[in-house]
Amino acid sequence: MKTGDIEVTPLASESIGVRSMCTLVKTPDIVVLLDPSAALAMRFQLEPHPSEYRELMRRLERIFVAARSADVISISHYHHDHVRPGFTDFRYLFSSKEELLRMVEGKTVLAKDNREHINPSQRRRGFYFERDVAETAESVHWADNQEFHYGGTSVKYSPPLPHGRDGSPLGFVLATIITHGDNTVLFAPDVQGPASRTTLEYLKSIPADVAIVGGPPLYLDTFTPDERRQAQESLLQLSKAFPVLVVDHHLARIATYNEWLSPVVDTGHSVDHEVLTMAELAGEPRRFLEAARRQNYDTDPPSQEFVEWASSSDEFKSANKPPGV
Repeated sequence: MKTGDIEVTPLASESIGVRSMCTLVKTPDIVVLLDPSAALAMRFQLEPHPSEYRELMRRLERIFVAARSADVISISHYHHDHVRPGFTDFRYLFSSKEELLRMVEGKTVLAKDNREHINPSQRRRGFYFERDVAETAESVHWADNQEFHYGGTSVKYSPPLPHGRDGSPLGFVLATIITHGDNTVLFAPDVQGPASRTTLEYLKSIPADVAIVGGPPLYLDTFTPDERRQAQESLLQLSKAFPVLVVDHHLARIATYNEWLSPVVDTGHSVDHEVLTMAELAGEPRRFLEAARRQNYDTDPPSQEFVEWASSSDEFKSANKPPGV
């Protein structure tokens, strides 16, 4: 879709079949690829269904093609569904160091600072990411609370925001605000609603035409009733604040996505605002493949060869591509 001269194209997300929030943003001055990765994961004590692996391959191909046309690679944080790791993994990522280097070659990388406001796991991943790309990327800049200008386009980053509730052990993420002329796009991954009132007030302060927000992880037992209430209240307020609100990612891992989000959609419609998935923003069919995994195993059973691969050791699956996909 376009807002003014800003073109926004979601490339991958849970509503499109994989874990991701990867989005391509083009202005007359700059092409920015936000969080260029996608991943899968164990769920319901089942490995991803072959249809999910096929979708992951398709989505990664689109991401790699988009990366070649991008001027800027933007990294909000270091979870692997948002940034490619520099190691080989066929179990959930289809990653390798070679494809990471091809992705960033000659690009400006704007990334979450790996030294401050970061938890130990992300600090370690961020250290390896910086080490892997430093000699291949055109440049690497820490983006926390910074603003970068490209002609008439501003690419601004939030201060570090909690990955969910205040004090989350999962660390921090950056929101990205891209402005050209009178139009603004807000990208706020993994804020989980937001589940933080502080994050909510920050997001509401951005005069965005389109806001892409990571929804709450309702599938996790550790996501408390208070966090659930705060996440829904936050989305109710955001649906009134932004003409187009896109809610995806963690929330789209449950089969009852529509029912839970219905009050938010209705509130947005009451003020002539839209509440969409990333698939709908991209004009694609919605495919909640992870949420439908058990049903897909029942209705479209994998081959015996795939079942044997899925029963193998973690080390074997990481080193060997799943058969038949």
